[in-house]
Amino acid sequence: MVSRVLFTFSVLFLLGLLAASAQSEEELKHFRSFSEATPTLSVEQDIERVEERIRQALEIGDGIEEAKAQRHLGLIYLYRVPVYEKAMEAFIRALTLEETLALDERRILTYVAIADVFRTVGNYTKSEEFLHQALETAPQARRIETEALILIRLGKVQVALGKMEDALESYKRVLNQHSDIDKALLAEAHYQLGHLHATQHVYQQALESFKKALATARSFKDRRREALYLNDIGTVYASMNNAEKSLANHDVALAIWTELNDPVGIAESLINLGAHYRSIGQLDKALEHGHRAMEKAREGQAQDRIFRSYELLSQVYSDLGDYKNALNYKQLSLAIFDFMQQEKEERRLAETQARHVVDRKQAEIEKLDRVRQEREREIVEQRRFRNTLFVIVALVLVITGLLFILYLVKHRANRSLRASQREIEERNVQLQQLNSTKDKFFSIIGHDLKGPLNSLTSFSHLLINHTDQMSKDEIRMLASDLDKSVKNLFALLENLLQWARSQTGNIDFSPEVFNLNDVLVENRDLLAQQAGQKGIHLEIDAPETVVVRLHKASITTVVRNLLANAIKFTPEGGAIRAGIRRSADGVAFYVADNGVGMSRETIDRLFRIDSKISTRGTAGEKGTGLGLILCADFVERNKGKLAVKSEPDKGSVFSCSFPASVIVSENVAETSVTTS
Repeated sequence: MVSRVLFTFSVLFLLGLLAASAQSEEELKHFRSFSEATPTLSVEQDIERVEERIRQALEIGDGIEEAKAQRHLGLIYLYRVPVYEKAMEAFIRALTLEETLALDERRILTYVAIADVFRTVGNYTKSEEFLHQALETAPQARRIETEALILIRLGKVQVALGKMEDALESYKRVLNQHSDIDKALLAEAHYQLGHLHATQHVYQQALESFKKALATARSFKDRRREALYLNDIGTVYASMNNAEKSLANHDVALAIWTELNDPVGIAESLINLGAHYRSIGQLDKALEHGHRAMEKAREGQAQDRIFRSYELLSQVYSDLGDYKNALNYKQLSLAIFDFMQQEKEERRLAETQARHVVDRKQAEIEKLDRVRQEREREIVEQRRFRNTLFVIVALVLVITGLLFILYLVKHRANRSLRASQREIEERNVQLQQLNSTKDKFFSIIGHDLKGPLNSLTSFSHLLINHTDQMSKDEIRMLASDLDKSVKNLFALLENLLQWARSQTGNIDFSPEVFNLNDVLVENRDLLAQQAGQKGIHLEIDAPETVVVRLHKASITTVVRNLLANAIKFTPEGGAIRAGIRRSADGVAFYVADNGVGMSRETIDRLFRIDSKISTRGTAGEKGTGLGLILCADFVERNKGKLAVKSEPDKGSVFSCSFPASVIVSENVAETSVTTS
C-alpha cells in the first residue's frame, strides 16, 4: 500500500514538472513571436482581448494570469502600436506581480521586455543594465533558450555602445551551448557574430559566421532567413573583391525572395546584382536590374531601397553617357533622400520624447527593485532563522533543553533591540522634520516681514527728517499710513505664527466663510504703494461677491505673496491683473503680470524646498526664494492646486484652483454673515 502511494506521488510530481516546463517553453515562444513574427489579429482586437483577460484575472484574483496578460499588453504597445509609456506601465505592473508571486522565470522575460523598450528609444545603457539584471536573476530558473535570447540582445546593445569585445563574448556564450538551444536562436547568434566581424572588416571570419547561420537556417527550412543570409554573404564576397561568388549568392537570394513574393527582398537583391553588373562593365544588365529594383521597391514602399535604386540608375546612365536621365534619377534620389532625412529627424524627435517618457518610469522600476531586494533579504533571514531553529531543536534533542531556553532569551533580546531601533529611527525622523520646519520658518519670517518693515523705515525716516517741511494734514496722513503699516505688520506676524504652528501640528486649517473678492481688494490696497513706487498698475477683475469656505488667513497670505512677487518681477510702468474665475469644476483666483517671465527649467524648480530660487526683482528687490513654496504649501492644505504658466520676457500667470465644494451658495452666505 505504501509503495503504491509513493509511486502515485512520484508520477504526479513528474507530471507537474513536465507541465511547468511546457508552460515555460510556451511563454518563451509567445515572447519571441512579437519580435520575429506578425500576429494575425488587428491591434484594436488584440488590445481589447488582452484587457478582457486582465479584467477577468482581477475579478477572480488570479495574479499569475494577470501578470501574463499585462506583459502581453506591454508587448503589443512596444512592437505593434507603439506607445512606449503604456508599454512600460504594463511591464511594471507585470513585474510587480511577478516579484510578489516569486515568478522568477517570467520576471526574467519582463526584464528583457523593459530592456527592449530602452533599446527602442535609444537608451542603450539602460537596456544593457536590464539585460544584465535578467542574466543575474535566478539562474536556476532560467532556460538555456531564455539565456540565449538575452545574450543575443545583449550583444546587439553592446555593439551599439561600441563594446565590441563584450559583444563578441556574448555571442560566443550562445554558440558554446549550440547543441542545447533552439536552431533559430543559434542561426541568429551566428548571423549577429558575422555582422560584428564585418563591421570590423574581418571579412573571412564574417564569411564563416554567415555560412554557419545559412547552414542552420537551411536545417529547419527557414527560407526567409536563408535569403537574408545569402544576401549578406554576397555583400561580404563583394567586399573581398570576389565578383563571381558575390553574383552567385545574390542570384540565389533573388530566387528565394521571388519564391516568397517579398518585393522588398527582391529589390535588395536586384540592387546588389545591378551594382555587380555595373562594376564589371555590363551596363545593360545593370540598367535592367536597376529598373526592376525600382519597381519592386515602390511596390514594397521601401524608401531606402527606392533611394538606392535611383542612385544605381543615375550612376549607370552617367556611365552610358545619358546625362539627362542620369540627372533626372539623381534629382529623384536627392528628393527621396531629403524625405528620408526628414522622416529620420521626426523619428529621432519621437524617440527623444519617448525616451524622456520612459526614463520617468525608471524611478518606479528602481522602487520595485528595492522592494524585491528587501523581499529577498527577508527570505534569506527567514531561511537563516529556520535553519538556526532546526539546529537548536536538534541540539535540544541530543544534548539538553537548556540551549532551547538560551535561544528564547536571545530571540527576545533581538526583538527588543529591533523595537528600540525602530523607536530611535522614528524619533530621528521627527527631529529632522522639526529642524527642517524651524529653518523654513525663520526664512519665511525674514521674507514676509521685510516689505512692511521697509515701509515702516520709510515712514519713520520722513517723520524724523522732514517734519518741519510738512503740514499738519500731511503729518496726519503719514501717521495714518504708519498706523496701517503697523497693523499690517502685526497681521503678517500673526499669519506666520499660525503657519509655524500648523507645521508642528498645533493648528489645523479649519475653513471659514468669507468673500474671496474682499481678500483680493484688501491685498491690492495693501501693496498699492509698493506698486506705485514702480509705476505699476494693479487691477482686480472679479465679481463683487464670491463666497467660499476656506482658511482665510492662509489664502490671504497666498494672495499677498503672489501680488508681491508679481510687483517684484514686473518692470516700471507694467501692469498686474488679479481676478477670480468660476466654473463647473470649482473656483480659482489668479495673478497675472507682464514681467520678466520664467524658463521651463526655472518653473520645474520653483516649488522645491531643496532647490530654492532667490532672484532679484526688476528694481533690485531681494527675496529668500521661499514665498512661492509657502504659497504652494497653503494652497495644498486648502485642498487646492497652484499652477504657473510663464515664458521668458512675456510675463507669468499664477492660478490657485479649488474644487466646487468650497463655493458657498448665496443663501448660505447671507445666513453666515447675519449670524456673525
